[in-house]
Amino acid sequence: MENIKMFLRSVIKAGIFKALLSIILIGLLSCQGNISQKNSAEETTSRSIDTTMFRHHFIATDLPGDAKWGYGVSLFADIDNDGDPDYVTCVLQDSIYWFENNVNVNGEWARHTVGKILTSQLGSAIMDIDGDGWLDVITGTTWYQNPRNPRESLFKKIVYDSKIGVMHDVVTADVNGDGKTDIVVTGDKDGCFWYEIPGDPLKESNWNRHLITMDVLVEKDGIHGGFFPAGISDLDGDGDADIVLPDRWLENRNHGKEWIKHPLPFARKRGPWGLSSRSWIVDLDKDGFADIVMSDCDQKGSEVAWLENDGQHPPSFKPHFLKQEATGIRGSFHSLAVADFNGDGNPDIFVVDQEDPSILPSGAGPRWFIWKNMGTEEITFKERVIFDGGLGGHDARVGDMDGDGDLDIISKIWNRWPENSNGGREHVDWLENLLIK
Repeated sequence: MENIKMFLRSVIKAGIFKALLSIILIGLLSCQGNISQKNSAEETTSRSIDTTMFRHHFIATDLPGDAKWGYGVSLFADIDNDGDPDYVTCVLQDSIYWFENNVNVNGEWARHTVGKILTSQLGSAIMDIDGDGWLDVITGTTWYQNPRNPRESLFKKIVYDSKIGVMHDVVTADVNGDGKTDIVVTGDKDGCFWYEIPGDPLKESNWNRHLITMDVLVEKDGIHGGFFPAGISDLDGDGDADIVLPDRWLENRNHGKEWIKHPLPFARKRGPWGLSSRSWIVDLDKDGFADIVMSDCDQKGSEVAWLENDGQHPPSFKPHFLKQEATGIRGSFHSLAVADFNGDGNPDIFVVDQEDPSILPSGAGPRWFIWKNMGTEEITFKERVIFDGGLGGHDARVGDMDGDGDLDIISKIWNRWPENSNGGREHVDWLENLLIK
């Protein structure tokens, strides 16, 4: 014992004890710093998704005319070739309008006219149809050629099929595998078709229409919509574009000339307009097989699910319905997007209650939701309300509106709700993502 005491006195006298103590303290502080850095990184990469993550802006608080319903067309793309995305929507049986994005100039939106739309077209797509380097607008029956000076001139209106009517979904995809983009449309009064864009698309003539199915007709299976915005892609791994509808997927055979119906375990009820959904094909669980995310629409009590591909030939799908935790019964989820909103590397799922008095939610006003992907080995999602401001949406789009590197949300209405927080008027909305400031 006496020897131990003498040893400690010599260590302290030599200053070694103080040095050891300093090393221990530095180590503890370093560990604490590493823990703090780790926690800080986790807070940055897995930011909480809630009502503080987005800031609401009006793009428009009124639209021309006095229509109470029917605000179709929803496109988010660079119309004027100035490097930032603009927004396109319409007042049905009136005109299509595009809003010039000046967010990073003066914060304002300038409204311009695309052209007249004398029918009740809802679906829309955008691409450079004539190959001149300017994006053109596509609806059911008609496409609008960008004049290359869209701030000053109207678009030229060109009918590509005079024998069809209202199309609920319009999407572009390479259906026949020739490396060129085709147009796919569906409407429950006419059928589901795809079109090859001819060599001279400016010629006013009916394009070659290819039948996909007539089962969508009201008098048959009554399928109102299903493959918008991203429900056309390869589901069975054979390299061609298959199509999602609410209760089935259509297998593309022989370069779009033959379609084989397979069941999908999603649609659990019919709404006032029959079966209707939004869909997004994505490999959600990163196993190499394309899954499907789906939302009900055009009905109250909408649900969201992801359908897991089992990798067989042809594949079957296992549904995983997402838990709803916020109060009330949901309305119509006529918008769907799958994207990483909070920068953690995991795809989240966005929807918004449709603004339409006939199918509003019960027990709550229209809200905007994101199901946050929790990033666990077994995929789980948590429902989060991101905006609850008395405004609904319809066919919302997602993209980087302000060029800051994160994903914003832009939408409009379908049917005016007299009690909305914009005084019952029409509105176009932008939810600014505040992830990157």
